[in-house]
Amino acid sequence: MKNDDRLVTIRQFGDMAEALLAKGCLESAGIECFLADAEIARMEWPVSRGVRLQVDAHDAEAALALLAEVVHESLG
Repeated sequence: MKNDDRLVTIRQFGDMAEALLAKGCLESAGIECFLADAEIARMEWPVSRGVRLQVDAHDAEAALALLAEVVHESLG
């Protein structure tokens, strides 16, 4: 494994619907991503700490920029 071949958390969500929307947004832009702790959150939401959206380290900057752009557009 190369040094940059690791997953990094770029966002944490307390709401599964928001997590799935963000994941879909990244995937539609061709950025591979993963929802960490999704199964735990689905089974035990009250005791979970939410869901973490993770991407490859080399995609993190682009993924964050894309999500910020989508949020900005939805507010405007």
